[in-house]
This record gives sequence, structure tokens and C-alpha cells, in this order.
Amino acid sequence: MFKHLPLPIRFPTPHKRTLYAVFVLLWLSGALWLGFHYFLRVAGEFGETASPLEIWWLRLHGLMGFAALVVTGSVLPVHARRAWHLKKNRVSGLAMKLLLAWLALTGYALYYFATDANEAWLPLLHWAVGLAFPLLLVWHIRRGRIKPPIRLQ
Repeated sequence: MFKHLPLPIRFPTPHKRTLYAVFVLLWLSGALWLGFHYFLRVAGEFGETASPLEIWWLRLHGLMGFAALVVTGSVLPVHARRAWHLKKNRVSGLAMKLLLAWLALTGYALYYFATDANEAWLPLLHWAVGLAFPLLLVWHIRRGRIKPPIRLQ
């Protein structure tokens, strides 16, 4: 009666658009926070001070971080599991998982464990990797779109 069809690896269009939107907003809000924090300071009564927009970019980045955890969770049960079983795109997929875990852990550390003692290196561990995230994502997507060669027996 019901035929079991194999699950696809590729995302339906609405799911793909949601993934792209979340990761674009996540990356953009982080990059904008970096720009405002380090390069767009404003003159204050007692010298340079943070731009009023800086906190809003950080708040949006935190919100998008939570959204990224949700959409990453939506990828794991079907997309990642099916690709792993088919032995497709394993290296870049594992790299994606590790990078996202790293960003989640360092983001958590920045929120809960940032101190004067680690302010010089802890943010760098997060944002240097975060800025490179689009490169890994593009690599993963392109590798996934490559058709495997036809093997003749």
C-alpha cells in the first residue's frame, strides 16, 4: 500500500531558503558587530565609546545563533544522516558539524565566561572561525552538487 521511498539529501526550496537566511543573518550580524566594535567607535564625553548600534548587532547575532542551532538540528536527522550512509560529502559535512559546534561553544563561552583575563584571545577564537564560515559552507554545497563519476563494471 505505502511504498517506502528513499529520503532525499537535497533540501526542499523553503527549507533551503530558511537555512540560507539564518546563516546570512548570523554571519552579517557578527561581521557588523565586529566592524562597529573595532572600527566605528563614536566620540563621547570622555573619549571614544561604543556606537549605539553595536549592542543591537550583538543582540541580533545572539538571536541568530539560537536560530542557527534550530536549523542545524533540522539538517541532522535526514540530510546529514542520509549523506553519511551514502558516503557522500563526508569530509566537508563533518567539517561543518565541527565548525558549528566550535562556534556554539565559543559563543557560549563569550557569553558566560568572558573576563578581563581572556578578553584578548577568547573573542578571536570565535570570530576568526566565524568569518571563515561562508567559505566552508560554499565548499560543502559545491562538493555536494558534484555528480559522482559513472563506474563501468
